[in-house]
Amino acid sequence: MDVSIIIPTKDRLTYLRRVLPSFLMQDEVKEIIVVVDGSTDGTLEFLEAYCTTNPTVRYLDNGVNRGVPYTKNRGIDAARCDYIFIGEDDLELTTDFLKTLSTHMAQDGADIICGRNIFRRETETAEQSIERTDRLRGPYVNMRTIEVETSMRIIDDAEEPIVASPVLARTSVFRHVRFDERYEGNFWREETDFQLSARELGYKLFCCPHAICFNFEITDDRGGVHAVAGLRYERWAVTNNWRFILKHEQFVKENFDIGNKYVYIAKFAVRRFFRIYLYQKVLFHLSRTKRNVLAWSRRT
Repeated sequence: MDVSIIIPTKDRLTYLRRVLPSFLMQDEVKEIIVVVDGSTDGTLEFLEAYCTTNPTVRYLDNGVNRGVPYTKNRGIDAARCDYIFIGEDDLELTTDFLKTLSTHMAQDGADIICGRNIFRRETETAEQSIERTDRLRGPYVNMRTIEVETSMRIIDDAEEPIVASPVLARTSVFRHVRFDERYEGNFWREETDFQLSARELGYKLFCCPHAICFNFEITDDRGGVHAVAGLRYERWAVTNNWRFILKHEQFVKENFDIGNKYVYIAKFAVRRFFRIYLYQKVLFHLSRTKRNVLAWSRRT
């Protein structure tokens, strides 16, 4: 299997440097296309030099920020291999990740397949993050919120209504389905939208726990989709989620358990904004504690 890797990136040069070798070590990878989406942190200069010594890697430059769906579609259109894996600029693959994934893809008869994507804390080793997430319990897919617990350890391959991202599929599948460029802001739901669109077209989605990759949890992340932060991030999450529900309303009604769509989106909005409220409250108390400690230290 010959695979093209598509990596959208924006202002995450530190992590892009770190993860590129894990893509290059996959025997199936014949090209890596990094699509730069308006980076201002030296990514273009790095890639210009990096590509001269790594001919498998090439890059495209959007010039300005065009958003994740546009950036992925541009990479998909430029791919030369029969299969595509949509990578990320903070995603690290384990040894033989694509070999394992492609083997199970053939065995399962899957059109689209994902591995186990573990969100790894900056203070953790790979082994520690696996040990921590092995203890997660509950459903892999939450049918009421239409969300996946991507880090969860499941026993074996399974066909699911939605799966973790990123995914591997034939190039023809990506070009048939495509990513919806109407999602904006933080681009919430653009990956789940792609998956439901694929299912509506008859494609089968599988998850494979035997292939493991790691998404780094970045403290104070301002790159990629996190360039939009705080209340703006949550507002876009609600807006894009509403677009997603309206677009796939009949399919969601038949395959998930969200109940009344208006109640669902209201609960979603309350949950998202309440999270920001708690986060800001914690920051306020931490800041006040710091001021009190400084005042006490001056008095003593």
